[in-house]
Amino acid sequence: MNGLRSNGKMKPLVAVVAVLIAISAVDNTRAAETPREMRDPASVTRAYLRAVYARDFAEAYLYVSSEDRRARNLNQYLGQRGPFRGFALEIAKMLAAMIEVDIIPTHVAAPRMPLTARYRAPDPEKIAALLRHWNGYQLNSLSPAERKQIIEAVEKRKRDQSMDMIVGEEKLTLVKEGDEWRIFLNWAAGVTIPFGAIVADPAGAATLDVSLSRKQAVVQPGEVFEIILRIRNRSQKPTVVSIGHLIQPNELTDYLEIVQCGFLLPVQLPPGIEQEYSGTYLLRGSLPEGVHQLNLTYDFRPVQDQ
Repeated sequence: MNGLRSNGKMKPLVAVVAVLIAISAVDNTRAAETPREMRDPASVTRAYLRAVYARDFAEAYLYVSSEDRRARNLNQYLGQRGPFRGFALEIAKMLAAMIEVDIIPTHVAAPRMPLTARYRAPDPEKIAALLRHWNGYQLNSLSPAERKQIIEAVEKRKRDQSMDMIVGEEKLTLVKEGDEWRIFLNWAAGVTIPFGAIVADPAGAATLDVSLSRKQAVVQPGEVFEIILRIRNRSQKPTVVSIGHLIQPNELTDYLEIVQCGFLLPVQLPPGIEQEYSGTYLLRGSLPEGVHQLNLTYDFRPVQDQ
């Protein structure tokens, strides 16, 4: 989601959703019908946040702007997000219905409306043990009696107001489309990944010349990209160097997957010769909404001299 923020115990809802780690089979049979109420921006925001929490992404897609949907169709979106289905979806929707959302008023810059949504939602970590640690396969394999026990336990916590809740906020942008408001996620912009290099030189004599094939890449979640490292050893003897990957922000590290890398192990650099090494990466489709940049820096460190 746009403008993710965290303040103390406040967490963005996508961070809460990330705890729901089960990846269920995608059900693409649901028709993309017009939602019930699209004229009220507060109603649209609440419905969208509850659908995302429940991993009911077919429902969430209904509230996404037309511009975003031109950039990513329903099948692509469902394939990237990994929606719940069956009983896993049923129980997640029960919990999502308990989410309380307050909309913080803001100015309207027609046809767009930035707003802040503050919410209280069931803490998925605290209820994970009851819900088979959000394993979709296990939840959908439960017997009717076991499902009933879970439903009754959730309903009891709701009645007793004993459900552990988590508080957070989301900054969203809505756009006006005719008489309707929709969530604008700016999918078409993709994700910018600037590249950098840090060369550690304990001896203080710059022995390595390092250059990258490009300064940055702009990719869509689910896409593969490549970068080439060119390294010249300026010293008079072979040098062994390890090359690490530093990804910022740290919490996004798991969303960048190494597909192929010619320098996972330390590389030996002969004197005076430029060597090329390539790395191929996949930006995971499950990257949280609203992330439009992450940084990839290569950390060069000498291992030994020969």
